[in-house]
Amino acid sequence: MTTPDLPAVEGALLALVSGSAVDELQVLLERCEDFEVLVTGHPPGPYAAQALLADAPPDHLLRDKFVIGAWTDQGLTAAVELLRDFPERHVWYLGLLLVAPEDRGEGLGDRFLAAVKTWIVSQDGRAIRLIVQEQNPDALRFWLRQGFVQVGTATQELMDRTNQVTRLELKL
Repeated sequence: MTTPDLPAVEGALLALVSGSAVDELQVLLERCEDFEVLVTGHPPGPYAAQALLADAPPDHLLRDKFVIGAWTDQGLTAAVELLRDFPERHVWYLGLLLVAPEDRGEGLGDRFLAAVKTWIVSQDGRAIRLIVQEQNPDALRFWLRQGFVQVGTATQELMDRTNQVTRLELKL
């Protein structure tokens, strides 16, 4: 399946993040360490960007994983991680949406997500699923404001931490 051009976003250029931008992605992950600490209990490691670009669930092809970046005059300012047809056909899983701390609350996340939704629909996506950790109520409010609905709860087992999470879904 081909990947069409990404929609435009006011004030940012969207592009798939590739290995050539791994250093910029690492910088963004480190700038957003507050999220990583909140979820995992520790800051991102030195190879977090490489892992983000290269890791996929064992039963899923890497060609169905996309990391999309939003570049502004300050460089890579936001990124989203997506898996196509996960956990089932026509459903996309959004694993991560990061916006640099200095750009939060300015509407970039809203505009970026709107463009991503348009792109997913162009890829025959019919729904987006994600989880939000209970210790991140600001994120839960953001996703609910975007039209996502709660579809359940679960326990997330990480290496050093266990999180209670809310499962959310948006029908497209």
